[in-house]
Amino acid sequence: MNNIKIKVKDQFEVENVAVALIRKVNDSETPLFKRIEHIEIEGEILLPNMELLYENPKNGRIYRFIEVDSA
Repeated sequence: MNNIKIKVKDQFEVENVAVALIRKVNDSETPLFKRIEHIEIEGEILLPNMELLYENPKNGRIYRFIEVDSA
């Protein structure tokens, strides 16, 4: 598994940078957002829900994947 930096947005459209743990798969057709095992943002590890969103139960924010961070 690899760690990469990604951009996510919360439900208020505020953009943040998170670290994503990416699963390795044999199928090169699988999109990146479906290979994310979990994200880490503000020191919290968040797992995806059925809609592939990441909810932080401590502050109620819900994040969605936007793109890989190029910075």
